[in-house]
Amino acid sequence: MRKTGDYSLASDLLQESFTRYLEHYGDREQNAALLYTIARNQTIDALRKQARMPHLPLELDLQGGDTERYLMVRDEYRRVLEAFQKLDDDERDVLALAVGKDLVYREIAAVVGISEANVKVKIHRARVKLRDIIRKGV
Repeated sequence: MRKTGDYSLASDLLQESFTRYLEHYGDREQNAALLYTIARNQTIDALRKQARMPHLPLELDLQGGDTERYLMVRDEYRRVLEAFQKLDDDERDVLALAVGKDLVYREIAAVVGISEANVKVKIHRARVKLRDIIRKGV
């Protein structure tokens, strides 16, 4: 969701990633880093395809409840996603993996292909940069 900005597309990519993982590696020991790599590659492919297609605006779906709160939360979430998209690709990758909290730095390093120390530095710098982008306004 953080990379695509589209809930439906993210759900489809998640499902496809698990399907591919189970088809090819289902009989082996579970490997979260491999699953994240598959999902990341799926996302990159989908974004390439999406870049060639026209973008349709999201429709607002209000279903009861506190409409004002819903709109405020949605606006804040959209601001964070817009700021997140302003990060460099490698910053978005490591920060998205870290925020998910399913992977430790060592596993993130294996997915991204850099050292564990470099992962820590990139995550810190990405968080600081994201905070600065949000404070300055998207």
